[in-house]
Amino acid sequence: MNENTFHGNVGKNPEINYGKNNGIAVVNFSIAINSRRFDRAKGQWVTRPTVWKDVVCFGEFAENVYDSIAKGMAVTVTGEEVDDSYTKESYEPGGEDIVIRRHKIEARDIAVSLRAQRAKVTKVERSRGEQPSDQAQRSTAPQQVG
Repeated sequence: MNENTFHGNVGKNPEINYGKNNGIAVVNFSIAINSRRFDRAKGQWVTRPTVWKDVVCFGEFAENVYDSIAKGMAVTVTGEEVDDSYTKESYEPGGEDIVIRRHKIEARDIAVSLRAQRAKVTKVERSRGEQPSDQAQRSTAPQQVG
């Protein structure tokens, strides 16, 4: 496993969709990673260009993320970088197919930074004997954050 941790700000409100075949929640959003370094030669701090990372998460975890984070929030995402590339077929006879290269972070955990914001945590209650996968397959209508 190639697990990494990224700290950044949510770039836009998360979007939620449910799988057509299995009903499992899928949430997508992006984070902006900003950093700077001290340039000794210039004697000043240099801001590096913003790096954007797309994030995806699944199931009950995805629903919790959807209900909990919003654009602008500082978060820490831990997960695995996965290849989400695909080939776009050419519509012209004899034309070449185009490979679209995409990488995402498949999140294993997401934490809200409390450095400059406050959070109120609510534990998700499950019925006795209910497994997380049982709850993830129910179709609920989560409310938009923010």
